[in-house]
Amino acid sequence: MDLNKMVMDSLAKMQSEGKVQQIVEKHVESTVNDVVKDLFGNWSDFSKQLKEKANEALQINFKDLNLASYNHLILQAIKDKLDDEITNQGVAQIKNQIEVLLSDTKREYKLSELVKELSEEIEDLDDLGYEEYHEMTLHVDNSYGSSWIGLDSRNDISEYDCEYRLLVNSEGEVCSVKINNKESYSRRNINEFDVKAVLNGLHGLEETLFKIYTSGAKLIIDEEHCELEVSNPEYD
Repeated sequence: MDLNKMVMDSLAKMQSEGKVQQIVEKHVESTVNDVVKDLFGNWSDFSKQLKEKANEALQINFKDLNLASYNHLILQAIKDKLDDEITNQGVAQIKNQIEVLLSDTKREYKLSELVKELSEEIEDLDDLGYEEYHEMTLHVDNSYGSSWIGLDSRNDISEYDCEYRLLVNSEGEVCSVKINNKESYSRRNINEFDVKAVLNGLHGLEETLFKIYTSGAKLIIDEEHCELEVSNPEYD
């Protein structure tokens, strides 16, 4: 058996089929990969030096770092930002609310109109029978050219306990509006401009009184035309 010839024939065949080149390329690729791994791998000198430089650049002395102060500064910055947003939005909302409130004001109102609007605050009108009615409270106290007016949707309420109290001067100008909160028994003045109330939204007679006071409209005291007796609207 001629082994030399067999080897030469095999090499010639591999050469002709391109297998020798494939084997060489494979091993060259593997060798290059090993070299790159050695240079840039986790345990290579390059990687170790890179980690050292990164640690030096990011060195933090935790003993000198006051974490409580840092957290306080961060929270304060967030709070300041929120306060700015709330303030800006609140001012814009108040501005829009007042513009809406004063967009349809009149130069003159009548007390009878206020009494009629007050009747909308009466509860359980639908429970009244055909000949039954609910009577509201109205006080008009004239003294020294001015008038104190007390209004309440309830019946037989004393002047000082009325939910609404108005002071009107001789020129018909509403100088003061006091609104009594029946739930908390606290009294607030519209002339103090309750911002919280404006933001929450004014409705009904309170809204109308706010318009009268802030716009400087006149109030005509036509007490003789005020309808205090209110019946079930179903029978009107």
